[in-house]
Amino acid sequence: MEKTTSKVAKTGDSGEFGLGVLSMRRDSSSFVAAVVALSGAPGCFESAPAAPPAPTIATTSAVAASAPATASAPSPRPQSSAAARPAKPKVVVWPPPFSTGDQTGDRIYSKVRHLWVRPFPDSRAWLGYLSLGDSVRVKGGDAKTARRRRGGAGRCQWWYAVEPMGFVCAGSDATLDAKDPAVVELQRHAAKANSAWPYHYGESLGVPVYNGLPDKLRQRGREVGLDTHLKKIEQARAVAEGPDRSADILAIDKHFRGVDFTPTGNEPPALFNLGPAGNTIQTSVVPGSTIAFVDSFDWKGRSWILTWDRGIIPRDKVRPFERSKFSGVILSEKQPLPIAFFRKEPRPQYRRLKDGTFENTGKTWPRLGWVGLSGKDARVDGVPYLETRMPGVWCAEGDVSIARRVKEPPARVVNRKKGRRTWLDISILRGVLVAYEFDKPVYATLISPGRGGLPTPGVPTLDTASTPTGQFGVLGKYLTATMVSGSNAKLVHAEVQFTQNFDGPYALHGAYWHDRWGEKKSGGCVNLAPIDAKRMFEWTEPRLPPGWHGMRTAQHFGDLTVVHLHR
Repeated sequence: MEKTTSKVAKTGDSGEFGLGVLSMRRDSSSFVAAVVALSGAPGCFESAPAAPPAPTIATTSAVAASAPATASAPSPRPQSSAAARPAKPKVVVWPPPFSTGDQTGDRIYSKVRHLWVRPFPDSRAWLGYLSLGDSVRVKGGDAKTARRRRGGAGRCQWWYAVEPMGFVCAGSDATLDAKDPAVVELQRHAAKANSAWPYHYGESLGVPVYNGLPDKLRQRGREVGLDTHLKKIEQARAVAEGPDRSADILAIDKHFRGVDFTPTGNEPPALFNLGPAGNTIQTSVVPGSTIAFVDSFDWKGRSWILTWDRGIIPRDKVRPFERSKFSGVILSEKQPLPIAFFRKEPRPQYRRLKDGTFENTGKTWPRLGWVGLSGKDARVDGVPYLETRMPGVWCAEGDVSIARRVKEPPARVVNRKKGRRTWLDISILRGVLVAYEFDKPVYATLISPGRGGLPTPGVPTLDTASTPTGQFGVLGKYLTATMVSGSNAKLVHAEVQFTQNFDGPYALHGAYWHDRWGEKKSGGCVNLAPIDAKRMFEWTEPRLPPGWHGMRTAQHFGDLTVVHLHR
């Protein structure tokens, strides 16, 4: 089997693995697999994602920074029935939605994992791609005028111009028929671009992947000790009916931590033979890898999940990830920089006494909370303190990670004389990102950089799990991308959301497997909380064309957002 690679989709993280290249294994018929693979050593992958801690509710941009999380709200006074109706909270949408243009008319619907958008018919190069259930408007919305030339046969029959550019071939891999039964089913399970979690996600405890609904005989052939395992599930289900019986469940099997044994009540989904380019080619998922799935259902007394690529996996061998509630701060004149974020653990609030010393108020900011700073500071016995925008409240400088306004944009941003001139200022040691439109800060948040921190001179960053420093451009954007370990090809992070490559095997991307923002967690990539990852993906330039799943950010897509990484 020939292996071809394209340098466009590189990334570096988990350990994370280094999301390396868009890797495509090609057999005698076609490309049968394409994932954004991590080249070399760890870049964008965490070696074995542990189950995340119980999420801490952070003070987000929708919550007043002056409200300490430990303080309870006062009891409201009795009101009349009319006055008692609470006002609807104002929902701030950020970034503001951009125009997608006219999306009516004829469309091409993908029935494969990677339906390539080519620069011209019969080209082997690609501009982007659609995935399972995605669809794109043909040029002008009229299939007759958008049809360009005949393809070969089978998978590629007719080439069509699509928007905003490029060509897609319709055939067995894609169709113009919106009522095609496979298309209807695939669209129901397509990645949800309007959600910070395009799929559901979980950690594999070591699972087989079935291509179809397996009977008990087939399960016994694939799963060693199945009968014993199923008896344990019956015991766990009985125990789980009581209040907080997690300890009793762990006594049955330590691997049952976080596993949901509740029957789903759902019927199996419609299944279709989409061929090797549409159906999963995986046969198993090793422990420590992650799984992206779209549905759950019951079958023959057991609960199952349907993976994003149409594989079927026993639900009792998957530990769902809890969803991080953290998100950053939308900046404005009313909420300017500087801002202090609280990492790792709750941090004490201080008041200043008449003699100039400080004392603990007994109140705390929550882990991942934030507060605006006035710009004033003081030092007592060598300990620096910062005045917050909360009247009379200070914080210790050593307890916070500060997002500050820079003096001027990078030269490559200044040299652009038009457009939004977007760029990201990212401090690796502080674990802070600030998004700018030229010299105006518009968003601030915490990130998780490489476990190795700053690069070591003369040592490859992949060897030290460090995040590279310098100025880069956004080179590729992928709604979701599967990251594969360069050191262990069996270890994967499935369909990582909102991935943006900026340098070789390094990317900004969401991380659904942890909640430790502001801490060094990755193999070198820049981890973002899922909500922040979505916001940055939609805000950066160029924007992913409507309906596309991934793109190369070639010059014809316009200016690239600059990524500035430093200490």
